[in-house]
Amino acid sequence: MSRARFLLRQHAYDADRSLLFRPALILAALSFAAVFLPFAEERWPAWRAFGAKLTWAVPAEPSAVQVVLATIAGSVMTVVSIVYSVLIVALSLASVQFSPRIMAGFMRDRISQRILGLFIGTFTYCLLVLRSTHSEPSPFVPTLSVFGALLLAVACLGSLLFFVHHMAQAMQANFIVDRIAAETERVIDAVLSPQNKASKPAPPRPAETPQSAILSTASGYVQLWAAADLAQIASVHNVTLHVVRSMGHFVPEGGVLMVASGPLPENAQQTCRDALDLGPVRTMQDDLEFGLRQIVDIALKAISPAVNDPSTAVTCIDHLSRLLGRIARRGDASSTLFADDGRALVVFPPTGFQRAMDVAFHQIRQYGKGDVAVVLRLARALLDITSMTNHPEHRRTLAEHTRLLKTATLQIPTEDRAELDNRLALLAEQLQHTGAA
Repeated sequence: MSRARFLLRQHAYDADRSLLFRPALILAALSFAAVFLPFAEERWPAWRAFGAKLTWAVPAEPSAVQVVLATIAGSVMTVVSIVYSVLIVALSLASVQFSPRIMAGFMRDRISQRILGLFIGTFTYCLLVLRSTHSEPSPFVPTLSVFGALLLAVACLGSLLFFVHHMAQAMQANFIVDRIAAETERVIDAVLSPQNKASKPAPPRPAETPQSAILSTASGYVQLWAAADLAQIASVHNVTLHVVRSMGHFVPEGGVLMVASGPLPENAQQTCRDALDLGPVRTMQDDLEFGLRQIVDIALKAISPAVNDPSTAVTCIDHLSRLLGRIARRGDASSTLFADDGRALVVFPPTGFQRAMDVAFHQIRQYGKGDVAVVLRLARALLDITSMTNHPEHRRTLAEHTRLLKTATLQIPTEDRAELDNRLALLAEQLQHTGAA
């Protein structure tokens, strides 16, 4: 992507996950309406005539209207302060019970953003309309604007009831995991799209030397990279760039970002650095592993002795199998960009099934190997994923995870492992059909 598109995508994602962007837009729209409507009603007869039709719902006395507007504004801000104070406490408890990383998802929740914008916008709207209502030098009541304030008050009441229902539902473990999985599916579809399929193997990475290594001048997690810009630099300078850090990995200042197959001038190295967006947190732009990581974190919290909630861990494993099956069906992404003449321009760290399986199941197996319900669901997840792919490499990865699960669960008493042995035997039988086991 071009530099402009790269920056636009960065800022668009930052705005989308911000808790203030959409409320600010709603606030601006309602503020404009609160300024424009009284002006139009006072200056233009057609608007005044339209407002006159609404006198049945709006008091005629300016003093009464001022009381109504002040009451709406005060009530809205009182509700906002109470509800959102309670919400912050509830989210803090949820982050402790599940994972701190789920907070970003609640901040991106568009329903919460819109309702917050409606409350704040209604408060500002009432204040601005209140300013336009006066008794001297001549009485003026902006009937149309006041009627709009009454409608906004009703909308705020309905939104409050819906918001309480929405948040009570959104903080349940099943809904949290399902939301993360749905967002991860969109990232999988983008990263593992048909145009990103692997075509031919990548060349080996050259040794890191002071002349070939491109070092980072900042610290942060890799949030996004501009592949087209890197390919252009590699083409112009006749080199192959090997990106060392995977999407979502942390880069310390002075760490190696890339290794070039030949020397690059300083301005080209700086362009390469600018092509990687580093930030303080991982994001869900192109980082499909981050979605898996969030679900794994919730599962690990659930099977910890402090929480002891294996049912939530089982739910997480179910959704992990859903995501891994989707990755298996879509296939691995290409890790190399080639020029028209077939020369490799940019080589990225591989993204695909094996890495996703390791991220999803290694820690859950290691920490949950003593819980029969957890290991049973892991075995069933492996069975489900096996039925979704016939790719030999995928099958070998599944066979390795089956072996690791079998080894890790040897400590489970014989009387408790009958069903587990049955599932592992069935899994081994299915994998043997392709010679993977």
